[in-house]
Amino acid sequence: MKRKMKILIGICLLSLPLMTSAQQKISASESKVMVKGTSTLHDWRCKVEQLSGELQAEKSGTTLKSIKAMQMQMVVKSMKSLKEDGKYYDSGMDKNVYKSLNADKYPQIVFNLKKVNSISTTGDVNAIAQVTIAGVAKDIVVTGNAKVLGNGAVKITGKKEMKMTDFSITPPKAMLGAIKTGDDISIEFDVVYK
Repeated sequence: MKRKMKILIGICLLSLPLMTSAQQKISASESKVMVKGTSTLHDWRCKVEQLSGELQAEKSGTTLKSIKAMQMQMVVKSMKSLKEDGKYYDSGMDKNVYKSLNADKYPQIVFNLKKVNSISTTGDVNAIAQVTIAGVAKDIVVTGNAKVLGNGAVKITGKKEMKMTDFSITPPKAMLGAIKTGDDISIEFDVVYK
């Protein structure tokens, strides 16, 4: 009888979803980060073309149980200005961005997770992260949604609104100040860790 009980308990335990924890890296080809803002001429957006980072998360099947660590680095000089039709502007627009972000001195924008406040059963995440832009580090609240994909990858999507001046950045100007960008920006992220 004891042997049958042990076998039954063993079968029950094996049928439970296994909890796994592994370090995963950003899949740059499957990830997208966009920075969007406004100006006196038209709205603008920049795509970050070079990003890297790591994630350590605890998963049970297709459910994300916890995020233990998460980092993302974005190369400032890989940011490219996009038109509405998806084509690139000339490099003059990008140079204004690089100058405003002091890209020669601070070549990366860095995101480091500090604390996860909550993860819902549907994957909604509320967290505190330290974001460093142009050498200024700030702790900010970030919300998003995290999903475990069928191949075990974790996809994190969301949007964060902030002000350039919060990071001591003077909003860029063009054409001798005739065109001015607004202080408010949003960062939209759709990042896959594998």
